[in-house]
Amino acid sequence: MNIELEEHTEADYDYQTTVASVLSVARRAKTIFESSELHEKRAFLNYLLQNPTVNEKTLGFTLRSPFNLVLELADSPIWLPG
Repeated sequence: MNIELEEHTEADYDYQTTVASVLSVARRAKTIFESSELHEKRAFLNYLLQNPTVNEKTLGFTLRSPFNLVLELADSPIWLPG
C-alpha cells in the first residue's frame, strides 16, 4: 500500500506543479510576448495556439489545452468574487 500512496502523492505533486506553471504562463503571457524576440514570439504563439488563421486583419485561433480551460474559467461567473 505504501507504493500506491507514494504514486498518488507524486501524481498530486505533478498535477499541482503543472497547474501552477500553466497559471503562471497565462498570467504573464502579455509580458512574455512583448519582451521576446521575433523567433521567440513565434515559438510562444505556437505553444499557446492551434490552428491560427488570418482573415484580412483579423486573427482567428483556438487555444491549446490547458490554456483554453484557463480562459473558460476566467469567463465563468462562479469564479468571480461577490
